[in-house]
Amino acid sequence: MPIVVYGSDFGEVIIIDEDGTPAKVTADSALYVTSGGDTSNVFITDTIIAKPLDMMLEIAAGRSAKTSVNKFGRSTNVDNGVSTDIWDGANSTDDIDIWVAPTQARIHNIVSSSASDDGSPAGVGARIVKIFGLQSWDTTETSEDVILNGVSSVATSNSYVIIHRIRVVSYGSSGPNVGYIDAVAQTDATITAMILPNEGQTQMAIYGIGSTKTAYMTCYYTSGNRSVSSGAVDVSLYVNPIPDSTLTGFLVKNTQGIFNSGTSNFIHCFKPYFKIDGPAIIKIQAVSTANDFDVSAGFDLILEDK
Repeated sequence: MPIVVYGSDFGEVIIIDEDGTPAKVTADSALYVTSGGDTSNVFITDTIIAKPLDMMLEIAAGRSAKTSVNKFGRSTNVDNGVSTDIWDGANSTDDIDIWVAPTQARIHNIVSSSASDDGSPAGVGARIVKIFGLQSWDTTETSEDVILNGVSSVATSNSYVIIHRIRVVSYGSSGPNVGYIDAVAQTDATITAMILPNEGQTQMAIYGIGSTKTAYMTCYYTSGNRSVSSGAVDVSLYVNPIPDSTLTGFLVKNTQGIFNSGTSNFIHCFKPYFKIDGPAIIKIQAVSTANDFDVSAGFDLILEDK
């Protein structure tokens, strides 16, 4: 039976032996296969079949030092001539077109618009949310759980320069969440992240990278979710490469267009991948030629330590 060798980008190969058990072999031990505690010789007379390793699967499965990010967002209220970041705040009720980062690391108040989103006593909506973000531009992503208190604010334990994801992790029979759940930066009084009713997590095509990481963007994409009578949308990928110095300067890196009839979605993949050194903020922004466009967008990243 042939021995199958799977090559990877991580300086190793995986050999499948005759009983189907995988065993890793590195350059300094290439004459031996260790499988199930037993070591056996690999002879050059054996038939060796080389096959590529699925790098994306290895990263997603946690079998690599690299990690992945699949970021997605939606704005339900992209209006005529108004530049609009793709995030939850750009809805017809709040109408916050441009996402704003905290002016510095801030404690955030987590609050719902509904008393049903309560963890103690347990309500029928969201009870506990998990916050994901950076405490400084020199740190890696951290997270914490916050027990909700309905329409009363609960302060985060940590201060954040960016919160780029919130997810409901515990909820009752009417969950995942009944009301709007906001993360409001203390002192600044700006909303850094928001979960819309019944969504269960943020939908923000915005992500922060600390200085200890390098990101490689594989693709970004967008789609029009609801047609209007006429119009088109330009969608742009932006990066702020110096968020530790200024929070308002974003550089455009790519622009694509969609139409209410014809091309209503696109995916742009970078070959080679688009390298983004941390610290940085990545976001997607849209501008339309008609009111009330509903636009989704997102991007995929591979992260590695510097």
